[in-house]
Amino acid sequence: MIRSYRFYSLLVLFAALLAPAAFAQSATEVFEDPDGKYTLNLPAGWLGIVNTDGLGRKDVNIVYKVRENGALKVRLGEGAEPMDYAAKDEQERVRFAPSYDKLSLEKFLLGGGKSGALLSYDYKNTAGQLFTGRVYYLRGDEKTIYVLQFTGRRNILGTLRSHTDAIARSFKLKQDEAKQAEKK
Repeated sequence: MIRSYRFYSLLVLFAALLAPAAFAQSATEVFEDPDGKYTLNLPAGWLGIVNTDGLGRKDVNIVYKVRENGALKVRLGEGAEPMDYAAKDEQERVRFAPSYDKLSLEKFLLGGGKSGALLSYDYKNTAGQLFTGRVYYLRGDEKTIYVLQFTGRRNILGTLRSHTDAIARSFKLKQDEAKQAEKK
């Protein structure tokens, strides 16, 4: 009886010690684009770094701990449908990565009846190390596509699919947020 009491006491103590660590890992930080175009929710471990060059242009780098582990770049494209734009972008730009190996091009569900496209591929960096890329194509408006391109070491970024999916799903245009606030 005393042994089982000790066992359960230790079990409760162990659970109490691990609970804060589990909650800390699920914490997110909101990143706002310095130009005020969009916001993203970044899971623990992801950092938004903004640098300004000599001409006053802002360069946004979103990285997972260090750039080689995972990096995100956001850019604009013009197109009607995310899947069509993704196929065009692959043919004109992405496939020229060294040792490019396409894994998939698929529809990506964002929620609320919205969808985008996701291109996944492997490649080697200039040092010959295995890297992976994951590119999300999200509709901004009728003619604008936002491209979220993640790149990083295959053994690290490959395990962060839930992070990259969550970041892509959290992408919100500032103008959309203003419209939602007006409706309320």
